[in-house]
Amino acid sequence: MTSTDRDLRLGWFVFFLGLAVSWLSFTLPMRGEFIESPGIFPGLMGLLLILFAVILIVRSLMKGGRIHAAQWVRSVIPFLTSPDHRPVILGIILPAVYIFGGIPVIGFYPATVLFLTVMFYLFVQRWRRWFLFLPIAVALTGLLYLIFNILFQLQIR
Repeated sequence: MTSTDRDLRLGWFVFFLGLAVSWLSFTLPMRGEFIESPGIFPGLMGLLLILFAVILIVRSLMKGGRIHAAQWVRSVIPFLTSPDHRPVILGIILPAVYIFGGIPVIGFYPATVLFLTVMFYLFVQRWRRWFLFLPIAVALTGLLYLIFNILFQLQIR
């Protein structure tokens, strides 16, 4: 597979990711004016993803990139089983579980402590003392509480 084919594949992935981010963020409930909406920043970032994806797709098509459907299917299993891609896959799955599972089920603050502890354990290679992860996660979550609930007076649940 050539680099232009990979760029084309990546461009389409980023394009659909940008569509999903924009759609989800602009469907958030608005507070007051449109510019004060909580989804304005993620929506704009989604639009930037779409823009850059279109540029990447056009560039790769101009260089001769093609979509090979059979190669896409054959490349999924090696991608998912490769140890080199494990951090990328965990970096997508763990935040999704945190956002869509942890926060609605156990609440923002306990889910954040759990999420940060797991992320520190899996991704921070310099600290191999696992007993440091929990106090640091609790301290960071406490800092989030102080900043948002006390300073900005926003109720996060």
